[in-house]
Amino acid sequence: MKKNNWLKSYLYCFMLAFLFLSICSKNSFLYYMNDWVDANAFFTVGKGMMNGVIPYQQLFEQKGPLLYLIYGIGYLLDHRGFFGVFILEIISFSIFLYYAYKMLRLFLNEKKTYMILPLFTFSILTLKSFSHGGSVEEFTLPFFMFSLYQLVGYLKQEEILIARKIVFGVGVIAGCVLWLKYTLLGLWFGWMFSVFCILIYNKQYKEAFINCFVYLLGMLCATIPWLIYFGYHHALDDLWNVYFLINIQIYPESISIFNKIIHTFQLLIHTLFGNLQYFLGIIIGFLVLFINKDFWGKKGANIILLICLMTTGIFIYIGGTSYHYYPFILSPFILIGFIAICSYLPNQFHIPNMLSVILGLILIYHFSSNTNMIGLSKTNYAQYRFSEVINQKPNASLLNFGFLDGGFYTVSGIIPKYYYFMKNNISYENYPEMMDTQKEYIIEELPDFVIIKNTLSLKNKKVIEEHYERVDQYTQRYQTKIVTYILYQRKNL
Repeated sequence: MKKNNWLKSYLYCFMLAFLFLSICSKNSFLYYMNDWVDANAFFTVGKGMMNGVIPYQQLFEQKGPLLYLIYGIGYLLDHRGFFGVFILEIISFSIFLYYAYKMLRLFLNEKKTYMILPLFTFSILTLKSFSHGGSVEEFTLPFFMFSLYQLVGYLKQEEILIARKIVFGVGVIAGCVLWLKYTLLGLWFGWMFSVFCILIYNKQYKEAFINCFVYLLGMLCATIPWLIYFGYHHALDDLWNVYFLINIQIYPESISIFNKIIHTFQLLIHTLFGNLQYFLGIIIGFLVLFINKDFWGKKGANIILLICLMTTGIFIYIGGTSYHYYPFILSPFILIGFIAICSYLPNQFHIPNMLSVILGLILIYHFSSNTNMIGLSKTNYAQYRFSEVINQKPNASLLNFGFLDGGFYTVSGIIPKYYYFMKNNISYENYPEMMDTQKEYIIEELPDFVIIKNTLSLKNKKVIEEHYERVDQYTQRYQTKIVTYILYQRKNL
């Protein structure tokens, strides 16, 4: 790529990110709020982090600290909403698209590349796994695409050796992903494994082991700042216990390793064959790559990409649980399908750029699962209604009782005072301490206000109503369900 073209291509990617995310991300200015529980939990911990609260030590949440830092920066830009997160989301996604552009240019001319990018953007942002916007998987995309681009560029060359600065850079990125969500590290495991095997196969033994060391050194460089941060706050044990041990131990399975592996591949196959974009982009794309071997400079390149696809899928599903947003990290592989299919089109074939952009925007507005929320006002949300009551008391304390963060901390601007500020997706049998402690907060009448959801058991409602009085309730839609939120106030307040 010519040096004077990189800015033009990046600005094009930035425009695409802005336009498409404005329509389909709930963090956008077109949406009054992002009501997704995960995004609100990340925002709450990030907000706490920016105000001196230590994750894992003072607030219980299970994702990585780098994600909380991202949301914390978003909080600094917008204290009671997600517009700051939206700005970071655009930057993140534009970098992702820029490296998608660079990867396309390894195979296709510029006209085809500009034509494909809006359609590629549409295809991944309408995946069910995109969800609401702002997932950890989404913020991992630029790291993923940079690393995939470097691997594909290496596979296209006949040169066996790979620049150590690339290995180090990918190692740093792997270290960043480690502190976002370590179950997303599958690509980077396959990446280094593949480079190592290529070097060993070509009898570059010394270089193979040096590159492993360089890669791990890169990961260490991304890790040291977090060791310093948590070490300074005497929270290394908390980091280890919550982010690693509890995450690993609270999802025990009584099945054998063999059955666990079978289940993992069943989930992966269901993902790839059960979704049109994954099927066309990945399954068809990889089949074309196996048929046409002229894409690559190295033998077995298509096998290596398949290994990286498999390791990515195995890492996300091997834990035994599956949420709808898990497979979104596989979405960059859809680009392989676009490359494979478009490589058979005549060189002179292309759709005008703006027509491709407009077509993509029309399609994404029609197919996005979030656009039905565009145009709603704050009167449609219990979060704003309850906050008007809560904020009447100076320095009010609040407890989100028995369900994931509903956004009440976000809209009210309150930083939780309680370690278990919400109920995570953990069963009582696997981790009773969480709900037992939340009940203790109620019995001791610590929070001024308590908010529950209508799915709470009658037994737990009874515990609340012994100490708190109901002051308001509101029913609204959350995803495909109708939910009722109830606001309680301490009786002696």
